[in-house]
Amino acid sequence: MKKIAFIINPKSGTRSKLQYPQLIQRYFSEPDFETAIYTTKAANDGYYEAKRFVSEGYDAVVAIGGDGTVNEIARALMGTPVALGIVPSGSGNGLALHLKMSLQISTSLKKIRKQHEVFIDGCVLNDTPFFCTAGVGYDAFIANRFAETGRRGPAVYMGEVIFQYFDYKSQWYKLTIDGKETIERKAFLITFANASQWGNNVVIAPNASINDGLLDVVVMSEFPIYEAPRLSLHLLVKQLDKTRYVETFKCSSLVVERKHADYVHFDGEPGIMGKQIKVRVLSNVLKVWA
Repeated sequence: MKKIAFIINPKSGTRSKLQYPQLIQRYFSEPDFETAIYTTKAANDGYYEAKRFVSEGYDAVVAIGGDGTVNEIARALMGTPVALGIVPSGSGNGLALHLKMSLQISTSLKKIRKQHEVFIDGCVLNDTPFFCTAGVGYDAFIANRFAETGRRGPAVYMGEVIFQYFDYKSQWYKLTIDGKETIERKAFLITFANASQWGNNVVIAPNASINDGLLDVVVMSEFPIYEAPRLSLHLLVKQLDKTRYVETFKCSSLVVERKHADYVHFDGEPGIMGKQIKVRVLSNVLKVWA
């Protein structure tokens, strides 16, 4: 009998999750499975509950929510023998979609039930773990604006992306790659990609692998507004690396220096960090059923 815990974030995304416990019992019933279901009530609930399930000897903890919920639970499971499962139920679902998980809850539960085990890398942004993408610049600015609106959903997010463009100014960054090569760039945004996409199948790093021990770093320079539709198409057809406004490289560690403390994001979650940011890869640190 496998012991599996399900942690549901009822505030993620826009869909009601009232029917989820019933579906979980349908696909994970005795005698094959012993289940526990917990609904989060506050920020970081998922992290502390996942830690509790690890201490109680569970085989897997399933995150039902968006990338922020997945991040909380994955942080608690990294470096342990307990597997992560994901039922994507958020606004972006970047890590789940990279792992080919379905947005249909029944299909995701069926996939998790098969217990197909893979190991993936984790990354650290200063002291903060992330598993999908993190970044500085415009996408970090938008992540913080999106959080401030208090509203959810892709439409709200895209509205912020479009309307904030005109007020945002690119910044200078100094990048030290693997402790050796140093470059300076004026960038609109810089993404540190463990997985390939921001979410919603918007692919920022088409060549990213989640278990190669490397980051894909995407440096996007400022572009004229009339190029936005073309760049959006490149994002959707996984060809952003083919535009002249983007430079990409792979590394296992990166130091980013900027003129002042400013916004960051990690797995879509907003934050503020200082003038220097250190990013590194933790190879094969998380077991996933996907």
